[in-house]
Amino acid sequence: MKKNYLRNLGKLLLVACSFLAAVPAQAQTTLEDIGFVALPGARFEIELGFNGRPPTPEVFMIESPARLSMDFSNVSSNLQDRRFPLNFDNADSVMILEAQGRTRMVVNLNSPAPYTTRTEGNSLFVVIGDEQSSTVSTVAAQTGAGATRSFAAPAVSGPDINGIDFRRTGEGAGQIIIDLARPGINANISQVGSRLDIEFANAAIDQSDQMRLDVTDYPTPVQFVTLYSQNGNVIVQAEMVGQYEYLAYQSDNQYIVNVTPVASSTQAGVSSGGLGGNFTGERISLNFQTIEVRTALQILADFNDFSLVVGDNVGGEMTLRLQNVPWDQALDMVLRTRGLDKRLTGNVLYVAPADEIAQAELLALESSQQVVALAPLVTEYFEINYAVASDLLRLLQGEAAGGGAAAGGGAAAAGGTGSGGILSERGRASVDVRTNTLIIQDVESVLENVRSLITRLDVPVRQVLIEARIVNASTNFSQALGIAWGGAQTFPDAGDTFVLTSSRDEAITLTNDIRDFYQNITETVIGGTSLDEALATTVSPTLPGGLNVDLGVASPGTSSIALGFAGNNGLLALELSALEASGSGEVIAQPKVTTQDQQPAQIQSGLQIPYQAQAGGTAGGSTTEFVTAALSLDVTPQITPDGRIIMLLEIHQDSVVPGSGAVPAIATNSVTTRVLVNDGETVVLGGVFREEVTTTVTKTPLLGDLPYIGNAFKRTEDAETKTELLIFITPSIINEVL
Repeated sequence: MKKNYLRNLGKLLLVACSFLAAVPAQAQTTLEDIGFVALPGARFEIELGFNGRPPTPEVFMIESPARLSMDFSNVSSNLQDRRFPLNFDNADSVMILEAQGRTRMVVNLNSPAPYTTRTEGNSLFVVIGDEQSSTVSTVAAQTGAGATRSFAAPAVSGPDINGIDFRRTGEGAGQIIIDLARPGINANISQVGSRLDIEFANAAIDQSDQMRLDVTDYPTPVQFVTLYSQNGNVIVQAEMVGQYEYLAYQSDNQYIVNVTPVASSTQAGVSSGGLGGNFTGERISLNFQTIEVRTALQILADFNDFSLVVGDNVGGEMTLRLQNVPWDQALDMVLRTRGLDKRLTGNVLYVAPADEIAQAELLALESSQQVVALAPLVTEYFEINYAVASDLLRLLQGEAAGGGAAAGGGAAAAGGTGSGGILSERGRASVDVRTNTLIIQDVESVLENVRSLITRLDVPVRQVLIEARIVNASTNFSQALGIAWGGAQTFPDAGDTFVLTSSRDEAITLTNDIRDFYQNITETVIGGTSLDEALATTVSPTLPGGLNVDLGVASPGTSSIALGFAGNNGLLALELSALEASGSGEVIAQPKVTTQDQQPAQIQSGLQIPYQAQAGGTAGGSTTEFVTAALSLDVTPQITPDGRIIMLLEIHQDSVVPGSGAVPAIATNSVTTRVLVNDGETVVLGGVFREEVTTTVTKTPLLGDLPYIGNAFKRTEDAETKTELLIFITPSIINEVL
């Protein structure tokens, strides 16, 4: 009997175990789908699809910023996306976050709105808003299958606020620190002009804890901080000065507000550990009363689709309340509060304690140095095609490295001890100048870097054609008018001993001629000739043709007209001369030069003019020296990555001044500038326009000043010259023909 009983009991247990094994384990509920539908009025509907019966959510709403959150316990999310933008009037987006075995749906609203829920099969429907678009203080929560009821939003019970403190951070920001009695106290912060109001609803403080801090001695935008109680709420009021930005977040039992001046918050670069960094990530809001640090990091990684690796020493819990901050700033907050650091490699985010990361990087560096110190040396020959091998050697050795191109066809060698080079301490490099070859002896890892450097630098350098056009245009006009007077007069009544002529020499000559004339007549009459016959046969003295007043135009090509009157005893001559000339000229110089990128080039055309210069010392004599008058173009082009050309230009145009004498005078035009020009376009570097007007009057004193009559005793010359110089530059990149 006993054996049968035991046998039957064993069969019963076997059947029971088989039955239990056949019963499937209860699977965890998963969120499979989400959809959005616009409804009449200012309403919209969210449909959440689960793989089973929808669970009952825990619902809470925040008024500022307006946000509706639903937590589903023991629910995982199979949705590929975590953020869903909305195009409804009262909603911005929906976030789906998964952490600690629960899934949270956060609806970001523009303003608080009522909502209702209902279930149909495996779907949960959430309807937000009403047809009248009126905001009410009641919300609806699920009570059963398809049933809804309304109830008042639960009030947040606020414990005491312990006090406030103020600090100035290393980045120059003011930091208001509010000590909370416990985590989980919600705060609403608002900016009213130059004042920040932080309100803790349903919180209380002791009368003795009310205070007003004067922080004007700190160089921050914050001037005064006041803590007081009003209508069952606790208010912290901060009075500001100047332009500022603020960031509020909650960490455990502290609510912290950082106020940064606008000038310091706009500095370039991201601060590695401060709040004044220039964060640019997509904005996110986080509100967790107690959350594990690993879970917070996972949420931030999921928000950016990063793969997350967390060190073993990362742990603990924290309270987060970040409102509309960049995700990279939220990550920086989480890391700073726990003494952590990060490294982002590709799409993988690695987080560990800062000292642990520093130690790991130090060990990796020491390990790599040991590998280089023990690795065998390999010799390799690098044939350089386009670059100069000696120049590459200096790059490999660094600026302090020795070596260079050897004279003749030899080699230059240097060790690997130069600063700034890529060779190891054991490495050596030399150059064979004749074949333009680099000879490198180093470990394989360094040789790989040398190959990469040579591949990057030993390439054909693009060339640039620079064409300059120098246009020198001139216009001149001149006009001159003058009178020349001439004549002589004798006075027979005075015995011809008084004469009037233009100069002393002509007066002496005329006096001698008159004396000889009378002497010849006297000798002829004494010889028996009659007086009339003597007068007829004797040559009369010639009146001189000298000028009494010479104010005629002396320039070549002058046109003139002369009038004269001659008598027995006098001569009067008048010559009127005039000149009017005009001309124009245009000289175009067009130098061209081709050079490589960032290589200087010069082209020059002109002549050297010899002249005699006095030799120094006591030997005396003269030496032949030369002065240069040339057209020259000096240019250094630089091709920018976007295909434009930067040019450092120096242009000279010299010419000899006509009629400058034995020692020539040189007229010089020059331009020195730096310009940026598009490929193939022409730029006008500069121009010089000169206009010269001159009037020259030459006159006889006293007579030239007489009204009207004075014009007969003066010469007037008018001249007008216009010169214009323009310089055009056209650079073109020479493309290689394949």
